Order: sequence, then C-alpha cells, then structure tokens
Amino acid sequence: MGAGGRMLDASDEVHDILKRVPVDPPFSLSDLKRAIPAHCFERSVIRSSYYVVHDLIVTYVFYFLANTYIPLLPAPLAYIAWPVYWFCQASILTGLWVIGHECGHHAFSEYQWVDDTVGFVLHSSTFYALFLLEIQPSESSCQHKLAR
Repeated sequence: MGAGGRMLDASDEVHDILKRVPVDPPFSLSDLKRAIPAHCFERSVIRSSYYVVHDLIVTYVFYFLANTYIPLLPAPLAYIAWPVYWFCQASILTGLWVIGHECGHHAFSEYQWVDDTVGFVLHSSTFYALFLLEIQPSESSCQHKLAR
C-alpha cells in the first residue's frame, strides 16, 4: 500500500543504488597518511599517560557522582539516571580499552615493554586478554584486513 505497485521491484532499486556508489575511493591510503601532519605519528609516553590518567579520573568522578547522588533521587528518576550513568561510564571505559588495544599495536610509546605493561593492565581491568592476538595471530584485526 502506498508503493504504487512497485512493492515487489525492490531488487531493481538496490542494483541502481549500487551502480551509483563508487567502489574504489578517490584516494589511496598513502594519500591519507600524507594528509595527516607528521607530529600525529610521534609516540610520547607523557602524552599517552596523560590520556590514561585523564580517563581514570573521569571514570572515578562518574562513579563517585553516581554512587553519591543517584541513590538520593526519587525512584522514577533513579531508573533513568542509572542507564545514563552506565552509558557514560561505558564510553570512558571503552576509551581505556582502546588505549590498551593500541598498546598491542605498539602505539602507546617508543618502548615495547611499556606498551605491553600498560596494555596488560588496561585490558586486565576490562577482563580482556591482551596477548590473545599473539597466541592466535590469525585472529588479529591486521590479519583480517590483509585477507580482504
């Protein structure tokens, strides 16, 4: 109803859309890398550690605020406030997980032992096995990209 008799012709529309979408992007990976300033590729223990400490402080502040003030709210508001807290806290903890993941790609610092230690601590705190990729290298995200 309302399709004007074209309800069963959806496959033709899909093929038309695919014809209009370019398959290859108009730029290469090297073009993207050249567009990013060189200082963005420099690894710094100080800068990286700042982001870890920042995220840990924000995590604690969210916990403190939720644990202190949400129980004081009336029940209907508390039922709304807890999921909001969970979403915000999960966003920050996902950031910590990403930093730990990047440690596995040696992107945290110039020192492999620092990357391994920080990655291990961050991933252990989120119950994720950092060294799983070293045990099963075929499961690495890099391997998946190369296989495509």
